[in-house]
Amino acid sequence: MWVATGMSVLFLLLTVTACRKNNPPVSQAINPTAAVTSVDERKQQRYQWNLDTLVQPYEHAGYANPEWDASAKLALTEFARVRANLANQDEPWLQIISTNVAAAVRSGCKDPMINYLFIKFAMDETNSKEAFSDAFVTMQRSMNTSVYPPVRKFYATVRTLDQLFATYGTNSLSIPAVLEMEARLSQNFLPTILDKKMPPDEAYEVCKEVLKEFNGDQKNYTQAYALMENITFQNWPNDYTTWLLKGEAYIQLAWIARGGGYAYTVTEAGAKTFDADLAIADQALTHAWELNPKDERIPFQMMTVELGQGQGRDRMELWFKRAMEIDPNDYDACYKKMLYLEPKWYGSVDDMLEFGRFCVQNTNWGGRVPTVLVDAHLDIQQQFIDVSEQTNYWKNPEVWSDIQSAYNRCFQIDPDATDLYYYYARFAYRAEDWSKLNELIPKLGSKNNYDFFGGKDEFDKMVQLAKNHAGKPQ
Repeated sequence: MWVATGMSVLFLLLTVTACRKNNPPVSQAINPTAAVTSVDERKQQRYQWNLDTLVQPYEHAGYANPEWDASAKLALTEFARVRANLANQDEPWLQIISTNVAAAVRSGCKDPMINYLFIKFAMDETNSKEAFSDAFVTMQRSMNTSVYPPVRKFYATVRTLDQLFATYGTNSLSIPAVLEMEARLSQNFLPTILDKKMPPDEAYEVCKEVLKEFNGDQKNYTQAYALMENITFQNWPNDYTTWLLKGEAYIQLAWIARGGGYAYTVTEAGAKTFDADLAIADQALTHAWELNPKDERIPFQMMTVELGQGQGRDRMELWFKRAMEIDPNDYDACYKKMLYLEPKWYGSVDDMLEFGRFCVQNTNWGGRVPTVLVDAHLDIQQQFIDVSEQTNYWKNPEVWSDIQSAYNRCFQIDPDATDLYYYYARFAYRAEDWSKLNELIPKLGSKNNYDFFGGKDEFDKMVQLAKNHAGKPQ
């Protein structure tokens, strides 16, 4: 993670001190009369803000030209729509962005924001990871000296760091460009989050981008959120995302203090901090729900709070029901309930399977919800049966029947969910259902992701075994 060198942490510590000196902490008292804008109003405000930080800077960045202006502005406008969640899932927004940035770049456009979108959405995927890293670094350097606002420089830096770590892994800290980008991230974060014109949804996402890099690091996570809390409660004290962020942050802090082991591994100090932080998260999320009972992230996080507090299954079911009423395709909420029903928490293997099968059978739920039954079997195979039984677990007819029912239901819901064929094929291989595997292999497509199956040799071995058993009785 980009915080590992300590440079960003030092900057955050300094800015926390400076911020507290210049701006005394505000009261976080609940304001029950706070006005809440509608979903559509929030989206429109967010759309306009994104236009103001994308299209307007483009016009003054020094790269505009009639030869590519139309393509560039169309791509930037569509990206603004995507950022504001105005683009529907079935709209060709990706094609619109990629086609137009590619056209602008081919015409000679050197604008850093256009280049950013080109790398993200249109750069040839056959390029190496190193080539993508080099392109991101070059783009960020150009962006950093441009007239684009801090938020664009911030995201350019975050994505550059993401690519650098994906490319170099554990060797990242020895790469000079990583140190350079860490410093620039620190430079761009504070002016980004101090922008009071920023819609609260955008501020929430910026904070989440930073906090995710501190997961597992109690000291630095605490210090980073302290800075964010001070600023967000001054700029957006009555917006539900401010309280949602606080709830999520204290959930993370609680689980960091507790650790991921069984109850007997938790220290007395860890348990005390765990309880205290979850109580804060509970209060923050409850208030977020009072401000906006239409965001499924709030009940989902309250399910996590209940997982830690263990006040009773009825409480979990209440928040689960609220999440599914908002989004009947909420896979995350279903997966969280399945975890709650594990034997190591508040249920049993039978409870897990009963709920997983209900996820397949319930015609009111959609999306990837049926695959929760697959997840239940994965957890059972890895955690709740004897090691000697794990190898042949998938050959059990009852297990394999469950797996097939889950994927078949997903394809009924969405026939175009082609990525699921990879998972389905891998389970067919493990179950040694050669007939089904022979049926699925052609559906994997010509551009096969061999790494998914353990490399090309393993994939070829799987294909050959399926051919060898073709036509033989199961």
